[in-house]
Amino acid sequence: MKLKAHVGEFGDAESIRKTVEVLGLDEVQHGISAAESVEVMNLLRENAIKLNVCPIGNLALGRVPSFKSHPLRKLFDAGLFVTINTDDLMIFNQSVSEEYLNLFRTGAFTDEELDHIRARALESA
Repeated sequence: MKLKAHVGEFGDAESIRKTVEVLGLDEVQHGISAAESVEVMNLLRENAIKLNVCPIGNLALGRVPSFKSHPLRKLFDAGLFVTINTDDLMIFNQSVSEEYLNLFRTGAFTDEELDHIRARALESA
């Protein structure tokens, strides 16, 4: 059984660290605040903790100003295990494919980078 928790969408990086350590998480739903701390990113990377990120939800809720400035870029560049997901299809009206297209069309990620994220996510499923 994998342990997941929704943390770090609006909280700080420290809240992610504490939650991961206390609950022994395997995955974090959102977790974009980890980008604020090199130490927290190192913890996540060293423990292969997956971050399931939902860019349109973060944008729509005002957590990030644009796809181009989304912390997903920093998390990916730091070598963290990230996946791209849809938050709530009925509320945000975006499929996973549309999430990928948004990141590509805005220049936030190249097609090669997105394919790497996709392939790694599928391998871990």
